[in-house]
Amino acid sequence: MQLFTLAALAALYPPSLLAQQATITGRVTDVETGAALSDATVEVLGVQSGAVATNASGAFEVSVPAGTHSIVVTRIGYETLRIDGVGVEAGGTATVTIELRSRALALNPLVVTASRREEKELDAPASVSTLTGEQISRMIARTPADHIKTLPGVDLATTGLTQSYVVVRGFNNVASGRLLSIVDNRYARIPALRINAINMIPTTDMDIERIELARGPGAALYGPNAAEGVMHVITASPIDRPGNTVSLAGGERSLFQLLFRSANAVSERFGLKVSGQYLRGTDWEFTDPWEVAAREASPGHPRIGVRTPLNERYFVDIRTDYRFADDGEFILSGGLNNSLSSINLTTVGSSQTHDWQYRYAQARFLKGRLFAQFFLNQTHSGDNSYLLRSGELIVDRSRTMAAQLQHGFDLGQRQRFTYGFDWQRIEPRSEGTIYGRNEDDDLLVEAGVYLHSETRLGDRLDLVAALRVDDHNRLADVNVSPRAALVLRPAEGHNLRLTWNQAFATPGTSSLFLDIPTGMIPIAPGVGYTLRAVGVPAGGLTFSDRCQGGHMGHCMHSPFLPGQLPANAALFWDALVSRFAPEALRSFLLGPGSRPGDPALGTVFRRLNTDALGPAGGEVFPVDQGPGDLPALVPTVFNSIEAGYKGLLQDRVRLAADVYFANVENFIGALKVETPNVFLDPASTGAFLAGRLGPLVQAGLVTSEQIAELAAGLAAVPIGAVTPDQFDSPDIVMASRNFGSASYWGTDLSAQVIASDRLSLTAGYSFQSQECFDFDDDGDCPGSDDLALNAPSHKGSLGFAFTDRAGGFLFDARWRFSDGFEMRSGVFAGTVDAYHVLDVTTGYQLPFQPNARLELTVYNALNNLHREFVGAPELGRLALVRVRYDF
Repeated sequence: MQLFTLAALAALYPPSLLAQQATITGRVTDVETGAALSDATVEVLGVQSGAVATNASGAFEVSVPAGTHSIVVTRIGYETLRIDGVGVEAGGTATVTIELRSRALALNPLVVTASRREEKELDAPASVSTLTGEQISRMIARTPADHIKTLPGVDLATTGLTQSYVVVRGFNNVASGRLLSIVDNRYARIPALRINAINMIPTTDMDIERIELARGPGAALYGPNAAEGVMHVITASPIDRPGNTVSLAGGERSLFQLLFRSANAVSERFGLKVSGQYLRGTDWEFTDPWEVAAREASPGHPRIGVRTPLNERYFVDIRTDYRFADDGEFILSGGLNNSLSSINLTTVGSSQTHDWQYRYAQARFLKGRLFAQFFLNQTHSGDNSYLLRSGELIVDRSRTMAAQLQHGFDLGQRQRFTYGFDWQRIEPRSEGTIYGRNEDDDLLVEAGVYLHSETRLGDRLDLVAALRVDDHNRLADVNVSPRAALVLRPAEGHNLRLTWNQAFATPGTSSLFLDIPTGMIPIAPGVGYTLRAVGVPAGGLTFSDRCQGGHMGHCMHSPFLPGQLPANAALFWDALVSRFAPEALRSFLLGPGSRPGDPALGTVFRRLNTDALGPAGGEVFPVDQGPGDLPALVPTVFNSIEAGYKGLLQDRVRLAADVYFANVENFIGALKVETPNVFLDPASTGAFLAGRLGPLVQAGLVTSEQIAELAAGLAAVPIGAVTPDQFDSPDIVMASRNFGSASYWGTDLSAQVIASDRLSLTAGYSFQSQECFDFDDDGDCPGSDDLALNAPSHKGSLGFAFTDRAGGFLFDARWRFSDGFEMRSGVFAGTVDAYHVLDVTTGYQLPFQPNARLELTVYNALNNLHREFVGAPELGRLALVRVRYDF
């Protein structure tokens, strides 16, 4: 029989054709369980009769022409997989290993962030969203922030081509760091400043294995400053994902982007990866009225208001992995990101940065359930970065060192413990440009220990509890962060949970040590006030009621006279008249007997209105009340209760719903002017002028209107500033205070539907009950004494993804909307109007070169001009085209 078959083949095919044939064999398994998958269809593209089904052991064999082929594997209940670049020589055999991911696993992936150990997303005792590497690779992203915009609960404000500020569930701010951002368990924030500058993370999309976002307090495991959630970027090992990729992108706003990644698995135990990016483009532009006014007051200044719209940066990242024994791994990594030119919002106005570098080095050790790491983060700001409102140069050479140790063990089948220790040392270094007089006394050291417990109360019910204790060298008391959760699984693929968290956020270096001039407020040629942002020291800021020399009452410093002086506007009558009164009237106002005493001319205090361009129009309060002391800052306390549901329906639909109630105590608010200015009382000034210049009115030389105008002008001049006892210059001081208590509730809803092997749908909606807390009950929120969430009450998104793997085509669309909201953050205040944005992406795998892909991403495809933060430019459409090549 075999001889007959061979004879038949010889008759049908010439010997030359038989010699050109080859064979591809392999086995198809489940990526999660390793089980063999039978009845999977394996198709070799472009080959007639090139489709076969796997047998009971998951094996297949297909005859193909010699050359390089692409394979598409499909099976009911699993994601379609395409493998390119399968080469086989004539007469040879190529063996491939194929692992398919089930739809259930796609909708319920493994995560590590919620419990600091690997678990299914549906089993996690927190609200978690995951973006896979495959999802991330579908779009042309400028930074990782582009991927998380549509996730439930995310408040992300884009302020430029690459700049953005992101939090979860409100309380966003310029220079925000309230969301703990980590990359491979390493803090990814800017050292000392504690800013989530996601555009400074030296990680390419090609490096990322997945992004996990855990909503709600995470302090019980991650320590203070994880009170609102954790974003964890997890990168792939070069051993598990070897290969080389390079991409070139360009588009609107003269944007050019080069990405590369080279990962080599030298052996099963050792791998090395190098990746990097260069990006350059012209940013959207914005005109700040404060900068315009400051530049007019200081014409020719080389830095005030001098903006460079060029947005340019590059980074490189290196990683090496070594595996030993069965479960041991030692990983070394390091990276550098250099922002060559960028404009960024800060709490004291916008900054222009040049050659601002972020560097890191990290060492990780894993063996079983033991995890240890040490890392160093450092910034180097270059020599020409400055504040745009003041022109002041800013230098930052700060660094953060951290060490972490974690281990776990089980007691029987129902009890699991995880425990650990974290330590970090923050060394602010600004050469006096950011931390001023505090430069030599601003070291922060934090250390914490935690215990995480998971108890199986029954087959379907778990109790999760955690306790963490942290010590901060600048705070009197330790911080205790407890957590408890009940997790019920009423059926396979369904999860109900009830959680309670208490979390803490400690004051950062800016809140404690800031001492930086942010601009000059001129009141006359050569005379003005420095607007200074300061931190609140351990003893607070105090205002004495006794001046030097024993004078009772508040004291001030004035640009008109040196030294500490009584806060009495009448003492400056001569100086005011000489500078601001018409010359023809000065002799009448400065003559003998013209200088009034305190009873004749009153004094008022008025705080600067930072929403306007000058001291006028601010809050007025009685002299006998005066300014209040600023007590030392204390940690912000977050208490929250959350109920949630996560579930799968027929392995095609994933639903999630979370409802939470939160109470925030001692929230550290935005910078606010605390030092009042001293003014002449308008009423008494007008009465005095009317009496003194009355004869001129009767003679028709001066009108009553002119006297009223002169009185208003003199009463609008800030004579001095009532400064804290810790200051000896006439500065207008801005600082932060702890607020009282604020409560709110909200909900996050999301759905993911795998409609077919080619089409998937997503939807999300989030609501928060408050946008602003009117603490002074004046009906104007947010005022200077109020707390704004700087985020909308309503936001949501819709999206779909279409994929034809056999044809090498994909098309995605994401639509998101944000309701309008009032904003107050640092020196920025105003209204952010509602907006909606549509982003689309398409890609095509070139049939003549399967390793090459042509892609198009259009952000804001409808060109809906909108502003996402006060102080940021209006954003328009950005279309990008990219060619990507894998080899």
